[in-house]
Amino acid sequence: MLTVALPTGRVMNEVIELLDSIGLPSARLKDRGRKLVLEDQNYRYILAKPMDVPLYVDHGVADLALVGSDVMWEAGASLIELIDTGMGKCRIVIAGPKELESRFIGHESELMWLKVATKYPNIADAHFSSRGVQVEIIHLHGSIELAPRLGLSDCIMDIVQTGSTLKANNLKVLANVTPVSLRLVASRKSSEFHWNEISDIVNRFRSIGR
Repeated sequence: MLTVALPTGRVMNEVIELLDSIGLPSARLKDRGRKLVLEDQNYRYILAKPMDVPLYVDHGVADLALVGSDVMWEAGASLIELIDTGMGKCRIVIAGPKELESRFIGHESELMWLKVATKYPNIADAHFSSRGVQVEIIHLHGSIELAPRLGLSDCIMDIVQTGSTLKANNLKVLANVTPVSLRLVASRKSSEFHWNEISDIVNRFRSIGR
């Protein structure tokens, strides 16, 4: 039996559609109620908050997971990426008031000591460090868009899909950081001991063009 960690929340319906499309059992997921661990045929599904999903795989609790690439990079877990499903597409951006725009198109030194509010402190640190820029990172868990408005930060780093929330808060995209999508990942141990079953799932994804 393979154990698969799946993210709860807004992406859950997409995940179920994805499992359907490759022929994995999903009937109990559709009628899951409040259950967080489900068994369906030869699969055990663990339903977890998106930020926790890669940790279940990294610590050997799950063999596989469907996880957003943003969450995977932020967690820094040692995982094997098997497939980019192409679903859940969005992007991580830096956004802020229009007045900051000139600093982002000028010399890198103009970004020094910006205050950046984000749910992704590790990604933010890696991004600005790669540009040789030191910033103050403020780790928030929600309502990131409020930070510049209330003077807590100069700008934010966050995930966006349509950008409508940014516009509603008078923020604009100042820089693109990285595209994000839903990935199929495995632990190194599971890829060694369950490769036949895992490779079958990978081949199913490839057969539908994922």
